Amino acid sequence: MDNRLLEILAYKPDLITDFPEWMLPPSAIHEMRKTENLAVAEIAGRDSIAAVLRACELRRLRAIVPTVAYTGTEYGNWAITFEKIYILKDRLQKDNITVFDPVVIGSPKFWWKLCGRYTTHFTKKYGFYSHCVGCHFYFHAVRIPLAKKLNCRLIIGGERESHNGKLKVNQIKTSLDAYQSFLKKFGIELFLPIRYVKSGLEIESILNMPWNEGDQQLECVLSKNYLEADGSVSFYEEAIIKYFEEFAFQTAEETIRKYLSI
Repeated sequence: MDNRLLEILAYKPDLITDFPEWMLPPSAIHEMRKTENLAVAEIAGRDSIAAVLRACELRRLRAIVPTVAYTGTEYGNWAITFEKIYILKDRLQKDNITVFDPVVIGSPKFWWKLCGRYTTHFTKKYGFYSHCVGCHFYFHAVRIPLAKKLNCRLIIGGERESHNGKLKVNQIKTSLDAYQSFLKKFGIELFLPIRYVKSGLEIESILNMPWNEGDQQLECVLSKNYLEADGSVSFYEEAIIKYFEEFAFQTAEETIRKYLSI
């Protein structure tokens, strides 16, 4: 793994619009801009890789820009994430779909403002709060400036409403609808091609390889914060709706538009 990538992931600077040329050179930007049917892909764990593969089956895509986003809460081996991009290159080159070099993106300050700063306030105000909802919202929103920079109108995400019958508060219908509606404000489609895939076995079928959920990916220090002590899922949907409508949409839009004006 490139030491320059490791340095970025160690320091986690504000990296949303101004990318180093070794990562995103002007020649690559030019090529991406002129490529029809280009998609920015969110790369994280198993589902994100499956989502890209399924998207290429469902849409006439010609090129993928893999992106890896950081928040400040992850831990583990970053190299695993980048290694998975080779799966895409190997699979998609057979269909003459270009997979560009990965772009790393992130802003812990943006994440803090959107997800961390008002934890106590939201818990008191709404009766429920989970960082996971705002975190996944952040993951989608933080890629908007890059997509606009590349004249790309499609971002592929690996969200699923059900994981073998289990719910994740950041991937319930209310959350996913909110993510998609927000990106529409910027003329971008958040494409969730495996949204209704319930079975992990079907995900492995798309991947054409065994890969257990949660394996071979980074972990988060706040993982499962919405679970009760017995492991049951606990959330208040009305609180999630209010979080988006009364805070997250406005805060994210103001932040993103500032980045776009730079």
